[in-house]
Amino acid sequence: MKYPFVILLTVCGMCCLSMVSCKFGSEGSDEDIVADSTAVDSLGLEELDLFEEVVIPKAADEVFDDFLFTYVSNASFRQQRTKGTESLDMNDDDAAVMIYERDNDLALQKDTTLQQVILEKIDWDENTIHHFHFNKNQGQWFLSAEEDVDISDVPNASFLVFLKDFLTDSLYRHESIDLPLLMKYYSEEDDGIVEAELSFEEWDEIYRDLPRLDDYMYNVDYGQSLISSNRKSLLLKGMSNGLFMKFHFGFSDGRWMLIELE
Repeated sequence: MKYPFVILLTVCGMCCLSMVSCKFGSEGSDEDIVADSTAVDSLGLEELDLFEEVVIPKAADEVFDDFLFTYVSNASFRQQRTKGTESLDMNDDDAAVMIYERDNDLALQKDTTLQQVILEKIDWDENTIHHFHFNKNQGQWFLSAEEDVDISDVPNASFLVFLKDFLTDSLYRHESIDLPLLMKYYSEEDDGIVEAELSFEEWDEIYRDLPRLDDYMYNVDYGQSLISSNRKSLLLKGMSNGLFMKFHFGFSDGRWMLIELE
């Protein structure tokens, strides 16, 4: 890699809280031992509660992103906060994206007043989106409902169709980049944001190190509106590794193009 600044991509780490309290029985004291064998029940064993209820700090429910990290990384907590059949197979090694149009919408990630968020699992092979509906009830987030929709039935369908080809077809991806690709990043040396231009080889090296999104992609819908026909942005964020990168796309001459990284 020609540019050492790429190391600086993993900035603005997500706040991730996960506390697990799990107890697998305990040793009995002398007082618990019954000397008289006639006092032992017919099975000779007592039922034991293998798991205590997981206690999660209240702060984990304030911001949805913090809740989601705890939800996918803690099986006991996930069971407590799921109403109905659970089929979310996301884990804390996965990455999530946020498709948005205005920078102001990024503040929704830290909005403590949100009462509903939809996590979308986009399956490129099946051309479907599985919606996981999370609702806040008495200050706590719960997975409350699920449904499948076809990609063609959502308002943002044309951009998602482009993303499918961009993520799964290397030749199409090459043809959909405005080269040289503009990249903005924070420089400690300059103490501010600087700009650079990337060749395709430099961009490709960055892309190969990113989480794979070509099988399926998790998109978080915080309620941001997607109405623009000529500009979309995609925020890629790791669940546990602090990855944070923005992809800016523009529509011109009848096609979408990646025009900037940030």
